[in-house]
Amino acid sequence: MVPLLLKSAAAIAAVAGLAFASADELAPGAAYGDAALSSLTQAELADHALRVFERADRNGDQALDVDEYTALSVVTAELAQLNGFIAIETEDEPSLIALPGASPSALSRSEHIRINAVAQHAFYAYAGGDGRIDADEFVAAQSALFIAADRNGNGTLKRRELGVFAQRQASQTIGA
Repeated sequence: MVPLLLKSAAAIAAVAGLAFASADELAPGAAYGDAALSSLTQAELADHALRVFERADRNGDQALDVDEYTALSVVTAELAQLNGFIAIETEDEPSLIALPGASPSALSRSEHIRINAVAQHAFYAYAGGDGRIDADEFVAAQSALFIAADRNGNGTLKRRELGVFAQRQASQTIGA
């Protein structure tokens, strides 16, 4: 029994070592090189928002309830804070938008509480009387974030606009 445990521990250590070694190859920069997004259209964002909505709708009822929505918001913020970027799926390919001035770290307890509270407030603001956010409402709210970041109004986010969008997306999924 002990040799089996030692072999398992050695295998886990080897995998962990490979993970750490490969992590050294990732160089922070413009959201890790080739995967960096250089522009984002409103149509691309709408497609991405639908994918996010479908994954966040854990009970499959075609709407987000407050728990699904706040979980999505907190996880989005936590991953953005840890990684220093947000991921956007365009044409089935994940692309990354770097968070300006990011220094990857975990959310503090107070940040976690703040994001949860802001997410609950935003949920009830967008959910209306039915207490749910359907796919159209979610996409519309994501589009509002896009429009707020599109400073020149050309329908495409580039450079600084992408950074503004990423910061808003990372701090609150709807209406930051």
